Amino acid sequence: MKEGSRLRLQAVGLIALVVGILVVSVFLFSTENRGNRRVLYFESMDGTGQYMESRRIMEYSSRQGRDVHVRQFVQELLLGPATHGLRPLFQLGTSLESCFLQDKALFINLSQEALFPGETTSSTRDAVDLLILNVRKNFSWIESVEIYICSNKVYENVV
Repeated sequence: MKEGSRLRLQAVGLIALVVGILVVSVFLFSTENRGNRRVLYFESMDGTGQYMESRRIMEYSSRQGRDVHVRQFVQELLLGPATHGLRPLFQLGTSLESCFLQDKALFINLSQEALFPGETTSSTRDAVDLLILNVRKNFSWIESVEIYICSNKVYENVV
């Protein structure tokens, strides 16, 4: 076999290999679970109302319980909006101290930073209301949401 034909054959084989890898990569990417699409609600900075943002929130495993998925959602919500012009619910640094389900009730305990709204965040009352709205809209099977800050229940009349 001539040197030129062998080089052409090697080039064709290399191209076929690259195309095969590309096809397999596209297939694996399209079948990969990139998380559930969730809708998050935030207040606008200019006070014109509430706006929603759509995000994919990755779930680590489908075998995990519902409480883990809800916890992941609340943690994502506490990070604030990705869209310019929307207010975060709580002050930067607010963390989720605990989050658990009991029957169809969700109990959320936030850190003390949630007590101190900033100029660019929602008021504590609005933030709590939005947190509840977000949970109820994304997890319709949750019947009640109780919010605590530093282990103290906030707004007793909120359901």
